[in-house]
Amino acid sequence: MTELEQRLISLGRALDVPEAPDVASRVLAEIGEARTPLRRGRRLVLALAALALASLLAALAIPDARSALLRFLQIGGARIELVDDLPEVAGPAELEFVLGKRVSLVEARDEAGFDLLSLDEDPDAVFLGDRGTVWFLYGTPEAVRLLVSQTPGVRIDEPFVLKKLATSGTRVEGASVRGSPAYFLSGEPHVVMLLDELGQEIPESLRLARDVLVWEERGRTVRLEGDLTLDEALEVADSMR
Repeated sequence: MTELEQRLISLGRALDVPEAPDVASRVLAEIGEARTPLRRGRRLVLALAALALASLLAALAIPDARSALLRFLQIGGARIELVDDLPEVAGPAELEFVLGKRVSLVEARDEAGFDLLSLDEDPDAVFLGDRGTVWFLYGTPEAVRLLVSQTPGVRIDEPFVLKKLATSGTRVEGASVRGSPAYFLSGEPHVVMLLDELGQEIPESLRLARDVLVWEERGRTVRLEGDLTLDEALEVADSMR
């Protein structure tokens, strides 16, 4: 068990969580008093919903279950998973291969299909990746100062665009960018990988990532990566228009 899980379990045991109300018995009793099939069907739906809610409340009252629920975070097209051990990364990924086809800034704006957020400084290179992701590279592939990605939103029935794997050595903090929820990952590097249209991992995209701020805004997932503190990352994000 990781240190993070131990801390969450200790916190769960210290919380004063009230017992879940016995709503199931009351709702089921009301079903027995129904006089018509229509009312019985409607009350049955309410009863099932109440049972589901009671089950969720019971699960949240159990520290181990609450800890397990906190191992997965989703924001836009990105999924953050807290794991015990990171997969082995053979070596630095070929960044240009991971990012996709190199295009001009004008081409990226024409092909993106959505309005791109931009910094005052134009990127040194622009790439158009799989599933409509646009990458702004500041610096060079060998010496990256800042890497910005923007991905169009995904539907509920679509797989995530990218997955992040982090251990207890990576700190995950909640933040906000122009009122939109965000997560900031710092500390030990985490693993990031791209997913294809079927939700399968693209092995060649597996790489270690540095400090990252990720948030969802105006139907797209935005990601900043670099050697940044949370305040610095938020300052960069707030300057994007």
